[in-house]
Amino acid sequence: MTKFALTWRYASALLLLAALAGGSYLFLDRSMDLERRRAVVIDLSVRQRMLAQSVVILGFVADRAAQPSVRDAALGEMQGALRELLSIHARLGSLQIGDLAPPDADSWLESTRRLDVFVNTARTVARQVQAGKPLSHALIIRLHETGGLELLAGLDALLLHHQSESGQSLFLLDRLPLAFFLGTLAILAFMGVMLFRPLVNDIVADRRSLEIANEELGKLATVDCLTGLFNRRKFDEVVVREMELARRYADHVSLLMFDIDHFKTINDTLGHAVGDKVLADLGRLAVTSMRSVDYVFRWGGEEFLILAPRTDDHAAFGVAEKLRQTVAAHWFSDGVRLTISLGVAEYRPGEGLEDWLTRVDQAMYAAKRGGRNKTMAG
Repeated sequence: MTKFALTWRYASALLLLAALAGGSYLFLDRSMDLERRRAVVIDLSVRQRMLAQSVVILGFVADRAAQPSVRDAALGEMQGALRELLSIHARLGSLQIGDLAPPDADSWLESTRRLDVFVNTARTVARQVQAGKPLSHALIIRLHETGGLELLAGLDALLLHHQSESGQSLFLLDRLPLAFFLGTLAILAFMGVMLFRPLVNDIVADRRSLEIANEELGKLATVDCLTGLFNRRKFDEVVVREMELARRYADHVSLLMFDIDHFKTINDTLGHAVGDKVLADLGRLAVTSMRSVDYVFRWGGEEFLILAPRTDDHAAFGVAEKLRQTVAAHWFSDGVRLTISLGVAEYRPGEGLEDWLTRVDQAMYAAKRGGRNKTMAG
C-alpha cells in the first residue's frame, strides 16, 4: 500500500469517527433543546388547565359567598386567574412553532376560540356577581361547559400530543448510545479491513522480505558464489561442532581434500570462462556423490574439501575413491575430461584443527607427487 493510500484511508476513518461523534452530539443537543422547550409547553398547558378549573370554582364561590369580603376576594382571584390564563395562552402561542407546532393549525385556533368563549363567560359571571345579581342556572351551566368540558378537552388533547412527542424523543434518546456504539464498531471494523489489515500485511510482507534478505546475506556469507558450495566461513562454523561431537561420543569424522589435476592447462587452453564452468560442474558432481550429512566446501582456487561426519579413515578412503572414479568418467562443460587427486585424514582425539588440515593437505599433495589421479591417506 502506498503512503498516499494509507494516509487517505486513515483520514477517511477519522472523518467517519468525527462525523459520527459530531452527528450524535448535534442530535443529542437538538433533542435536549427540544425537550426543554416541550417541557415548558407541557408545564404551561398544565398550569392553564389548573387556572381554568380555578376560574370555574371561584365563579361558584363568588356567587354563593355570604359575606361581601369573601365574594370580593373570590372575584379578585378570578380576575387574576383570567389574566394569567390569557398570558399563558399567548406565551404558548409563541412557543408552539416549528418542532412544537400542534398536530394541525385548526386545533390551536379552536383552542383559542374556546378560551375566548370561556373568558367572556367568566367575565359575564364576574359582572353579574359584582352587581349583586344571582347567577342563572343557564349561565352556571355555560361556565362549567366552556371551562370544564370544551376548554379542558382541547387543552388535554394538546397536552397528550406533546407528551406523545416527548415519549418518542426519549425513545430515540434511549437508543442513541447503542446506535453510537454500533456505529463506532462499524467504523472500527472499516478501519480494521481498510487500514490495519493492509498495514499489517505490509508489515508482515516487509518483515518477510527482510528475513529473506537476511537469509540471502547469510547464504552469501557462507556460500561460494561460483560453485554454490560452502566456503571457509561455513567450514569454520561446522568443523568445530563436529570435532566436539567426535570427542564427546568417541565418534569418527574425516576430511577429504581434492585438487583438479593440471587445472592451469584448462584455463590456458580453453579460457577462464570454461575453467569456471568446470569448477561449478565439479562442485555439483561432488555434492551429488556425497551423502546428505556430508559438507562440501570450495577451499580455494581448484581445491575442494569434504567433511564427512561419522566416517572413519577406511570408509573415507572408499568414498574418495568412488568420487575420483566418478570424476574421471565424467564429461564436463565443452567436452572437458579431468582427474582429481585426493587426500583423506580421520580426526584424532586431542588433535588441533590446524594439525588435522595439515595432514589431509599433505596426503593430497602426496597423491599429486605420486602421479595424480590418486587417493592417499594421511
